[in-house]
Amino acid sequence: MKIRLFTLIFFFTTVFFLSNGQDAKALSCAEPGSPQESLERYSGAVYGEVKQIKVDLKQEGLTGTKEKIKYILVEVERSWNTEVDSQIIVATDYTWGFNFKKGNKYLIYISKGDGELSSSPCSSTIEMNNLNQATELFGEGSQPKQQVNLEHKMWFMFEHDIDLYIVVAIVVVAISIFVMRARKKKG
Repeated sequence: MKIRLFTLIFFFTTVFFLSNGQDAKALSCAEPGSPQESLERYSGAVYGEVKQIKVDLKQEGLTGTKEKIKYILVEVERSWNTEVDSQIIVATDYTWGFNFKKGNKYLIYISKGDGELSSSPCSSTIEMNNLNQATELFGEGSQPKQQVNLEHKMWFMFEHDIDLYIVVAIVVVAISIFVMRARKKKG
């Protein structure tokens, strides 16, 4: 009796710890230096207003690790060392990323990689009220190369895992079709 109880407790404890495991991340940032040094370190910088903030759950394949990424939609007024459209979507780390607020304007250092723009948690993002502050640091910069509207791309970002819901919906539809065919054959 004791062996069975011990085995059950061991089994449930093991399952609990394995199913609730979380990834730990360490953050090690170098000293940022001057704004010009930061501009050289990254692909470029943009100045603009944050229009939307969304968190999306990313996963490699069906069984890969899940990671939350914060995406910000920025209405760009100027850029330096890179040419961008009037709106861009910038990925930033969910845990360590800068605490952007909708409606505020920022100077954001960006990098290009894996087909998206990103802002490192180690970059020295600066909240600025007007464009003159940024142009004093870097000069006039570039106007957006074309007018775009990327708000529709933000619609499909979900913080919650919807894979399970999709599988359940497919199973329910398949069972419904099977039941309807079975009734048709009987009737």
